[in-house]
Amino acid sequence: MADNTPKTISKPMPRKGVDMYTIFKVLTDDPDKGTATYGAAVGIPGTVEIAPTDNGATDTFDADNEAYIIEDYIEKMGHELTNADIPPEVDAMLRGLELKDGGVEVGKNNNAPYFGVAWRITLADGTYRLVRYYKGKYGFSSPVGAKTKPSQGAADKQTAAATYTAVPRDCDDKYYYYLDTKNLPENVTVETALEKWFTDLNWYPLSATE
Repeated sequence: MADNTPKTISKPMPRKGVDMYTIFKVLTDDPDKGTATYGAAVGIPGTVEIAPTDNGATDTFDADNEAYIIEDYIEKMGHELTNADIPPEVDAMLRGLELKDGGVEVGKNNNAPYFGVAWRITLADGTYRLVRYYKGKYGFSSPVGAKTKPSQGAADKQTAAATYTAVPRDCDDKYYYYLDTKNLPENVTVETALEKWFTDLNWYPLSATE
């Protein structure tokens, strides 16, 4: 029997800020065990903007002179990160580069590791949207370019950019998960959710009620 109970959707709030960009190196991703493990959380300060690159679309297969099958799909999973700057140690970590004598050595053979990532979006009502991607790799624009400082007036605020390309985890085929703190179970506080979100990419709110 169909459920005809009226559904109520809470009033949407504008997004007004983003912070707490945190990365986790993927240590294991085991499809046989159905589990993935991560290294320690590393906070990356200076987030200016995060712009998702996901593109959703549909494709129509025609047969019998009509639309026979309509398929939906998502491509280009991931996001663009704009940061105040990318510190050398972060650049080396995310791109698999070599740190040498306090600097970053860029050579021919680089092997960027996989990372999971989490961040927090502040909504206009003071609540949060928590976002996490489970597995992906970073590509950075070169951090060695800059503009000359003007002789008069304020200097332009230059930023650095990075692209995070997401892939599904081998263990469960998942890309990402997001959660609004206003939808937490009654016995899970916002403080607990924030603590868990930025320390454990496998945490779900209901696990706290079991």
